[in-house]
Amino acid sequence: MDQIAKKYFQDNHVTFKGGDYNAKPLYDYMNDSRLCDDIVEKLKEFNYVKPTPIQAVSIPMILEGKDFIGISQTGSGKTLGFVLPAFIKLISGQISIDKQEGVCSPLVLILSPTRELALQTKEVIDNFKLFPVACCYGGAPRYDQIKFIKSRRPPFIVGTPGRINDFIDSNIICVSQVKYLVLDEADRMFDMGFYPQISGIIGQSSSNQRQTLLFSATWEGKVEAFASPFLKNDRVFACIGRLDLKANQDIKQRLFLVTEFQKKLLLRRILTAYVGFKVIVFANTKAKVNDLCRDYSSPNDFGWSGYIHGDVDQSRRSRIVKEFDSGTITVLFATDVASRGLDINDISVVVNYDIPLDVETYVHRIGRTARYGRKGTAYSFVTNRLFGSPHIHKQLLKVVRESDNEIPDNLKI
Repeated sequence: MDQIAKKYFQDNHVTFKGGDYNAKPLYDYMNDSRLCDDIVEKLKEFNYVKPTPIQAVSIPMILEGKDFIGISQTGSGKTLGFVLPAFIKLISGQISIDKQEGVCSPLVLILSPTRELALQTKEVIDNFKLFPVACCYGGAPRYDQIKFIKSRRPPFIVGTPGRINDFIDSNIICVSQVKYLVLDEADRMFDMGFYPQISGIIGQSSSNQRQTLLFSATWEGKVEAFASPFLKNDRVFACIGRLDLKANQDIKQRLFLVTEFQKKLLLRRILTAYVGFKVIVFANTKAKVNDLCRDYSSPNDFGWSGYIHGDVDQSRRSRIVKEFDSGTITVLFATDVASRGLDINDISVVVNYDIPLDVETYVHRIGRTARYGRKGTAYSFVTNRLFGSPHIHKQLLKVVRESDNEIPDNLKI
């Protein structure tokens, strides 16, 4: 490894374990012979010039054919880190598209924990206009998804484990020819109980021909234990930042000890202060999200608002997310369906109206702001109930303190 690479890894807090990292990092999208012209032109069109650290590290190793584990915070550009190498491998013929007969056999399979993340990954792939991609997820009619798969036979399939398993069992797709497998937000999928479905899907693909990539925001013992059987022994593990749970340093975190009544007053003050900026407000229950949306129904002094949770049908959720992304609505009330995978770059403020039940969810909620080098603010409303959960209390204060944010005296322990 040369001194320039060593300095890059040091400056960007990149650490490795497992297999040797012997590839030159990708420093610049515009001047690297490993990228084909079609890709470079598209990146130039999107004004993507400099790779993020996870992209700079992952793309070279993936192009060398290694199984890869990439750990990096939310909003760090992991999606391009696995989509671009897939494009390059398909364009160059490293993984070839054979004439298919019968059941659709994709070459690239990307598993996502939620339909929102799956749809956003599909959008990234679609933007390049290089290959068709099918998106398979529950909560939407099977017919349209099946019709697209049968008519287009896409080399890319993105989907949630449940719907992918459904389509395998229904003989809609066959994964035996998958050459490029991605487990995106693997920690979330394992936490959601998808391990049996993931194991079943992977068990039907050929490990000898398959390159497996795992991307995650955290790397705990259970994730490593679940993932190890799917990966080759010479896999490369790269972590951007620290392995333990931490918040993005670009987020200013503010905690307030309040009563339930004071929450409403404080939220009103925050929304008034950020009129015209995008704000996402998290609550722990669908009922609370509904209540908040009624209390701050559109139009109001803060602009237009919307809400999403598990009972909102997929078409409406997609419409609301698009309106939030475009700025048509500026306040979004949500449960944790939006805590991960909501890839909107310019959210200025996150409000935890309710403190989540675990600190990992807290980190992922506030990670909706300060994405791609921007700054952001997270306000969290804490009630006396937190003192009844000392483990969560200590973890929360640790995350806040280690991000160089102040802790109010009335919350210190």
